[in-house]
Amino acid sequence: MKHKTIICFIAIQIFVGTAAMPGIGPAIVDANDGRPIIAASRPVTGSYGATLRPKMPVGAVVVSAEEGALAKAIDSHGTDTVFYLEAGVHTKNGEMRPKAGSVFVGEAGAIIDGENTRAKCFIHDVGVIPYEASAPQYVVTLRNLVVRNYCSADQECAVMVHDSGQGWPRVLSDPGDRNGWLLEHCTFTTNRAGGAYLGSASTARKCLFSNNGQIGVKACGRNVRLLNCRSTRNNVDRKFNYMWEAGGTKFWGVKDMLVDGGVYDHNGGFGLWFDYVWDGNVVKNARFHHNLRPGLSIEMAAGVEVTGCTFSNDDLDGLSGEIPAAFRPWDKSPKSGPDLWSGEIMLFNGCAGGTYIDPATNISHSFSSKTWIHGNTIIDGGGGILCQYQDRGGVDPINQVKGSKNGPTAGLVGVVIEDNTISCKAGCAAIITTLPNRDYKDASGAWGPIPAAQAEAQYHGPVFRRNRYSGNVIFRVPKAALKGGSTDIWQWNDRADIDLAKWRSLGKH
Repeated sequence: MKHKTIICFIAIQIFVGTAAMPGIGPAIVDANDGRPIIAASRPVTGSYGATLRPKMPVGAVVVSAEEGALAKAIDSHGTDTVFYLEAGVHTKNGEMRPKAGSVFVGEAGAIIDGENTRAKCFIHDVGVIPYEASAPQYVVTLRNLVVRNYCSADQECAVMVHDSGQGWPRVLSDPGDRNGWLLEHCTFTTNRAGGAYLGSASTARKCLFSNNGQIGVKACGRNVRLLNCRSTRNNVDRKFNYMWEAGGTKFWGVKDMLVDGGVYDHNGGFGLWFDYVWDGNVVKNARFHHNLRPGLSIEMAAGVEVTGCTFSNDDLDGLSGEIPAAFRPWDKSPKSGPDLWSGEIMLFNGCAGGTYIDPATNISHSFSSKTWIHGNTIIDGGGGILCQYQDRGGVDPINQVKGSKNGPTAGLVGVVIEDNTISCKAGCAAIITTLPNRDYKDASGAWGPIPAAQAEAQYHGPVFRRNRYSGNVIFRVPKAALKGGSTDIWQWNDRADIDLAKWRSLGKH
């Protein structure tokens, strides 16, 4: 997210310099014909990324690995052209804007390399007319390609599909958009900032996003699908502030998004992060492990369902409770991790209700959504599930900190957490916290504190039921909850650690 305020502090990106990322090392060679099939710093197991050995499609335009050949081929051919990129390193192509219906298929070993001198590889041409219903579903297809060493600006990616939906306002207004891209069995690696930025109606299937400087994959729009992909080892050197935006993924302004399967691991930040999103989003059958921050963060959302997922050994920076000062500039206490930005699953204002007027159509949309976390397994998760509330107003992505008058009010009311298995060796199995300050000025011009009754209502918001706990089962709640309530907002800010019996006596299960 851009210019985001967190606890009344604008997190600052701390990437220093624009030095070129290192190369990704020698290619892995196929034993059958001796040609490279994928470039990587280490062998990639499984079937993610550019692992196919496709035959040349009939009638395809063959593109050699000569300098600039790919850009010339795009310029000299019309719509609905299939390009077959021969094995080798394709360079000196500049920033390319494919025409409608373009299909790019990489022979085993086809690599598009920005040589750390080009900002982007492919950019969606916003002038492309969307396909009609009878036409192919995707306006551009990339298959079996390695895209590496592009040096886009912070927050941007080597492949920018973001505008395939003509901007985020279509999130609510256009469910039938057929102008998205298909990225299939592609590898995005060692790019300075991000790998790929998906837009409305776009799908990434069996892709690998690895070793990128800031983030693996981003998304904005409606009906985005991320199917059986892997995002791993992004921002491993922590050059980007993970509280600003770094790690495995970041989804902003999405609706009806599906994340099905795949692995999100070893990222220098969050594994998967929803922020300022609408309803209808689903995450299922995915694995999250060994991320520096929580495996999954749901923030300022009208509704997300998470089911059938496994979380383990995430929040590596927060489990110890000691987050490096550079990554928590608003909080100078030495033990800030476990009850602020923690957990295997982090719900920071994870649900919203209210009415919002779509700026693209002037149509009013009402939300009374439910964020539903059910049927998941947390293994060795010291942070467990964190539910955190701060009054930050509405979900409108443009007017982020102007209060509830600009959109649905985000909080914890409507969060349901049930039928999960949670195992802990250390830390907390679950946490509910309420922060005393609002994130915008109220009518009197004050930042806070919020009324105690508001904090109490949000504490009671998350419903925990039929969850199974084992290991070192500790829970953290506001001290006011132990007293049956309080009119003192600071009693809702103070925390207390309790055992399972006390947790259940508070109506949580």
